[in-house]
Amino acid sequence: MPATKKKTAPKPARKTASKPASKPAAKPAPKSKDHTVTTSALKLVDEAAALLRKGISTGSDTSEKAREEARKKAHVLLNKATSSLSDVLDGSASVLRKVINKL
Repeated sequence: MPATKKKTAPKPARKTASKPASKPAAKPAPKSKDHTVTTSALKLVDEAAALLRKGISTGSDTSEKAREEARKKAHVLLNKATSSLSDVLDGSASVLRKVINKL
């Protein structure tokens, strides 16, 4: 008797996902003054962090005086960032109070 081959079930055809219709690119929102202030504050914080990291990583190679100078520069940068962010928050809080009072 000849051996009979089993028939395998046909594989279902794969459906390719159709791509949705492309949407026009959304225009970026105009940058507000608050956005630019916060961006500059973030840059100040990054610069201060870089100064402190440099002081830590080269701690044994640098003198105590150089590390102190780096710490003071970082402190000044962080104070600038803090004051600019505080100004933005104060301005936003006053606008919010005005809106609430109008209601």
